[in-house]
Amino acid sequence: MRMLEYEGKELLARQGIAVPAEKTATSADEAAQVAAELGYPVMVKAQVLAGGRGKAGGIRLVAAETELREAVAAILGMTIDSERCALLLIAKAADIAREMYVGITIDAMEGRPVLIFSTEGGMEIEKLAKTEPEKVHTMPLSCLTPLRRHTVLEFLRHTGLPKELLNPVCSLMQRLAEAFFRFDCTTLEINPLVLTVGGELVALDAKAVMDDAALQRQKRIQTDGVPATEAERRAAAIKVNFVGLDGNVAVIAGGAGLAMATMDMVTRYGGKPACFLDTGGGISSDNMAEALRICCSYSGVRGVVINIFGGINNCAEVAKGIANVLDAEKNVPPLVVKMRGHSQDKGWAMLEERKVPLVKHGTTEEAVRILCERPEVK
Repeated sequence: MRMLEYEGKELLARQGIAVPAEKTATSADEAAQVAAELGYPVMVKAQVLAGGRGKAGGIRLVAAETELREAVAAILGMTIDSERCALLLIAKAADIAREMYVGITIDAMEGRPVLIFSTEGGMEIEKLAKTEPEKVHTMPLSCLTPLRRHTVLEFLRHTGLPKELLNPVCSLMQRLAEAFFRFDCTTLEINPLVLTVGGELVALDAKAVMDDAALQRQKRIQTDGVPATEAERRAAAIKVNFVGLDGNVAVIAGGAGLAMATMDMVTRYGGKPACFLDTGGGISSDNMAEALRICCSYSGVRGVVINIFGGINNCAEVAKGIANVLDAEKNVPPLVVKMRGHSQDKGWAMLEERKVPLVKHGTTEEAVRILCERPEVK
């Protein structure tokens, strides 16, 4: 479960990490009232799950009510990466002396959490990790042993952090680790973590993702959270799993493992996954049609690869759903379907009638190669 910025900050505040004075608002009048209470200057921040809010114009610094109302008019209702902004966060602006980055996420390769820190933070942290990886430092964490102070200090001594910040940043990291495990997170990051002119460490922004399997245990945490994107809401309504990414190829597969393998193959052939949708088992033709519509409408999608092994899923039902979309919609991006299993002959016949590129007895690699070689997809 992904959380909005203000929800993630609430988790941090519960663990004793300083956050700005702030409140949410849904209108210009509410925003003006909050700003008057906090005192100008304030930040007006779109509350959406999409990244790149700053570059999209979804975060603004304002110094007076006139500017604030202009910012609210511009941000409220704007669309950022297919997500409409319906909620704002009005936060007291900070006097920033320096910015840093700190976060904890699950390292899929290692199968355990990893602490990540950089003495540089802000919008370009992803670029920094690629261009100057030596400035991004990592340390694996144990799920069974608390994060010890001496361990963190030893880690920080090799990051280039000034000596006077070692102790306060160490304490903050320990609190962050406590929050990560206490709230069953899979990601919890602060970017930027700022040192104010007054010498205080403050989490100016937060990203929090909670393990869906732990939601029953975490019922005490009330959120406006998820699924919050339009695509996630639509997918949840038909009881399938959808994950949005930022590439050009949508993947629909009958199982999470098959989806992962298909996305790896997309990358191998020069594509980049835009999203993936796991149909699960026993999907109906109507739900398959909606699954395809969700992926086709997702931002950046230029092609779709559908990879179904029809054990529990009926290939004829899957094909009927695809056919219904092709018959009703005009702007469906290029499709390639690899489908085998129960009722495959009926399914193949429906798709062949509509001239859908079809892999009957070949491999996932063949299906992905056919799609990625299409000029419309590149």
